[in-house]
Amino acid sequence: MNKDRPTVEFEGFRYQVRDGESLLDSLIRGGAEVDFSCRHGVCQTCMMRVLSGEVNLEATKALRQELVDSGHFLPCRAHPKADLTVGLADYSQLTLEAIVSEKVALSPSVVRLSIEPAVNLDWTPGQYINLINPEGISRNYSIASIAEEDYFVHLHVKRVDNGVVSGWIHDALEVGDFIKIQGPMGECVYDLDNPERTLVLLATGTGLAPLYGVLRDALRHGHRGPILLYHGVATPDELYLNAELVALARAHANLRYFPCVGEQSVTQAAFDSPSFSQDVAEHALYLCGNPGMVYHARYLAIGAGFRRAHILADPFISDEPYWPQDGQKLQSLPPEPELWAALEQGPKLRRILEDVYDQIYADPRLSPFFQHATKERAISKQYEFLAAIFHAESSYFGLNPFNAHHWMIFSDEIFDHREDLFENTLRKHGVQERFIRRWMSIQELFRREMVKSSERGMIMGGEEHLKSGYSQEVLGVGSICDGCQRELPAGSAGLMHQRTGHFYCVHCNPHAVG
Repeated sequence: MNKDRPTVEFEGFRYQVRDGESLLDSLIRGGAEVDFSCRHGVCQTCMMRVLSGEVNLEATKALRQELVDSGHFLPCRAHPKADLTVGLADYSQLTLEAIVSEKVALSPSVVRLSIEPAVNLDWTPGQYINLINPEGISRNYSIASIAEEDYFVHLHVKRVDNGVVSGWIHDALEVGDFIKIQGPMGECVYDLDNPERTLVLLATGTGLAPLYGVLRDALRHGHRGPILLYHGVATPDELYLNAELVALARAHANLRYFPCVGEQSVTQAAFDSPSFSQDVAEHALYLCGNPGMVYHARYLAIGAGFRRAHILADPFISDEPYWPQDGQKLQSLPPEPELWAALEQGPKLRRILEDVYDQIYADPRLSPFFQHATKERAISKQYEFLAAIFHAESSYFGLNPFNAHHWMIFSDEIFDHREDLFENTLRKHGVQERFIRRWMSIQELFRREMVKSSERGMIMGGEEHLKSGYSQEVLGVGSICDGCQRELPAGSAGLMHQRTGHFYCVHCNPHAVG
């Protein structure tokens, strides 16, 4: 190693950081098993923790203050000037202690858990906290209470079959017990800025918890616009706050409550309502509960004219990974002959996509996801994909949305940023508003295939194939090391990163076997 260059110690190995190289790039080149996606500080997947030494300000400025205070940083933005020791992110440092103050059955399957944090906790109704069981397993639960009226943090917890945290809460947790929590987090809260706006709240099951907090918070602040609450459940006994909501609706003329039981889906009840025949652009839509409902309602909402900025969603998180349905979704979409005609049977679509990708490749939040693809290839693949949807006779032989983005750590915020850019470009090119709504609703349909918090494998033949980490390889023909640019003869050993395809020689990393 060059003694003049800083080194980074991680899990017992030392890695040298070369000139102009980020700390993350030095770890990847050296064969370290680290998570990453965008490599430019957008997704925050690569977050680590400093154990000794210091990192530059750029490596921390995108993080929440409590993460910075506990030593966390983004190695993709770190360019150390001196030696460092780093470790994986440690969220246990962000836990707080709380005491269980009350546990009340609201229905045969739901309890209200009231907890009092050991320190003053500043929360807003509709946010969520993580509860951590004695084995260190955590689950998110939304806050249904208002600090000024209820004092305690109220959580509605439904017993889930084989649920390791919900089962512990229902069967073992007792009043007086101390528990570990994290948070609060989330933005599914009431907006004080527009008291005249219509609020549309859709919930399934205990997705009612955050919306119960939101609507009470709205009423407490004197919200004057209509509030429409739809609660979908399978059986009548799951309407666990029915009496309270009926009483609230009687006490407030602007609140209407719609219980939806059994086959009457909450989305059908809401979107078939006369309220949706009017202009909904200024309405606020809250979606909480079953992910299928949440994502389908997003799709319907964009088509109906809701603005993305006015849609706040909090879908349940499952232990089971989502299995993509993009193939079925593509088959379910009818052709759009009017929209295709408006796009001049293709030429205007091409011009729009050229404009869109000029902006994407110049955008610091989006361009990192395209660093290994040429702009022309990105335009062509998107053209083929959309033309196949709009014009049934067109052919598309590329990857479906899930497989095309399987490794990308793509947040809802980044997805919305891309869609806003896309929508503004359509408007700039004179596309009619009715076509814009339909176009954007089609793209919205695939949000769930694209948005994810961890890398996934490609789905092939009904199985998921995760290409991550490194494999020991021996070159069959001469090549060049992607790390140090050293010429390598046939027979050279090294490590190949299975996702990126980059090959690193034994001189670049301490893991490769020479």
